[in-house]
Amino acid sequence: MKKTLFLLFCLLISASVVSQNTAQKIVHCYVHQDIVGWKAIVDSLEALPNKTVEQRAEVLNYEYGYVAWRLSEAHKDKKEAEVYLEKAYANLHALPKTQTYKALIAAYEGAFVGYKIGISPYKAPFIGLKSVQYVKEAVQADDANYFAHIQYANVFYYMPTAFGGSRSEAVKHFLKAKQLMVTQGVHQDNWLYMNLLLTLADAYKKDENWKKVKACYDEALQLQPNYPYITGILYPTLQKHLEK
Repeated sequence: MKKTLFLLFCLLISASVVSQNTAQKIVHCYVHQDIVGWKAIVDSLEALPNKTVEQRAEVLNYEYGYVAWRLSEAHKDKKEAEVYLEKAYANLHALPKTQTYKALIAAYEGAFVGYKIGISPYKAPFIGLKSVQYVKEAVQADDANYFAHIQYANVFYYMPTAFGGSRSEAVKHFLKAKQLMVTQGVHQDNWLYMNLLLTLADAYKKDENWKKVKACYDEALQLQPNYPYITGILYPTLQKHLEK
């Protein structure tokens, strides 16, 4: 019995280490804009037989990021985005419909409505408001779920003001998500946190609050000192504003 428990403990520790290593690799791909490496990680996780709930949640998170990448101007490939959105939905629908996952599921549903619109813009008038319903449901289900606050903020940040978008409302929830991630100790080796810092910086740019932009860049560089996009492009541009 003791031997069995010891082996189980070793397996759990091993799985945790593997997951942490994967998270570090994903952050490296994010920082160095390695979309090929990101896809390889997603595909390797998708190939795992009999995935646990935790493994499905992990690959879902990386598929969420990969689809966003494939809808960006620099790496746009809508067919690829559609394929991996279907994979993401399969993992999302495999998560337990329990209170533990209620906020997470609603948050992803809200994000994926936005992805559907990104793939097929004509759908916006028909399904656009569903994203608002989902993210509100996510925050109400669990106010301590940082991912729920990120998606709530994303919806209001990218939605046109004519339809209810609000940058100030978005920033409030981005900051709430940031606080939760730090408090919960999940901000290191987490691509979502790096992306959150850059999104906040972008919001502060729009208000020409250059000191807060700098604070976001500085924090990102503390976590990832070798961040070419910040050191080579964003920071030099910021310096020009700070010197005025």
